[in-house]
Amino acid sequence: MRANFVLSGVAAGIRRNVSMTVALVLSTSIALAFVGAAILANTEISRFQKTYEGQINVSVYLCTAYAYETQISDRQKEAKSGSTQRPITCTKGATTTPAQRNDIRARLLNDPRVSSFKYVSYAEAIQNAQNINIAGADLLKVGQLPDSFIVKLKNPKSDYTPFASAFAGVPGLDQVNNQFDAIRTVLDVIDGARLFSIMIAVVVLVASILLIANTIQVAAAQRKNETSIMRLVGASRWMTELPFMLETLVATVIGGLIAIGLLAVGKNFVLDSIFHVQVQRGTIPNLNANDLLVAGGAGMLTGIVLAALTAFVTLRFYVRL
Repeated sequence: MRANFVLSGVAAGIRRNVSMTVALVLSTSIALAFVGAAILANTEISRFQKTYEGQINVSVYLCTAYAYETQISDRQKEAKSGSTQRPITCTKGATTTPAQRNDIRARLLNDPRVSSFKYVSYAEAIQNAQNINIAGADLLKVGQLPDSFIVKLKNPKSDYTPFASAFAGVPGLDQVNNQFDAIRTVLDVIDGARLFSIMIAVVVLVASILLIANTIQVAAAQRKNETSIMRLVGASRWMTELPFMLETLVATVIGGLIAIGLLAVGKNFVLDSIFHVQVQRGTIPNLNANDLLVAGGAGMLTGIVLAALTAFVTLRFYVRL
């Protein structure tokens, strides 16, 4: 009987303050959607790094017949900008000699930072470019792409800088290129989205907390006579507060469910539409329904805890029942 009485009070309270309840549901759903989006962005970054960190290689490019002019041009630009000028390691009009190539191979064998390496000739480089349909690959000629060593470092993040410095002045070596720079931009974009989601979530959560507190105060003022009668007939303070808390929790749960739907729509728009090709190729990790439910559930749990605490504090310290 007591449970039926409490539930009927909750239903009556929602009907009386339907506009404020709808506003609370909407603001909560937006806040929890951003919380879930931040969790999904974090999941995406973790998977992206896990997928690519083990595959990141360093390309050690050897000299082509055109590398000397490129190095001279780069050196002039560095001189104008005041940056450190790298040494000239290529000979004008000449490619890397067999002796220089063997010297570079020996250096790679003896470098403790190197886990493994593979030699790729210019013919293989052209074939690889054609295989992955790079624009203009069919027009490439001998000497336009360099021979190279594809090097796998033991720790790409920490070993790349000292490795590149050690090989910077080696004769016959044109340049050292780190593939980690190629995915850094994607990681930065995802990380930026995560930080943006967190900031928006915090702002909207604060607004939701204030809205919860105001809604409870307005509802308590409207039902002051009812709660006073309940106290006169022996109801405890907890019994008079419980309907207000349950109303808040019901609104939060509904908002959390809507937030899960918003996450599904957002995932469909971003990964299944904008980055559809990259996801299909496996370049960008996909998110499944379980990821959405975990992120949405974590957001909902966060909302429920904050709503319960806000309702309790408001009823205990700002409303006299």
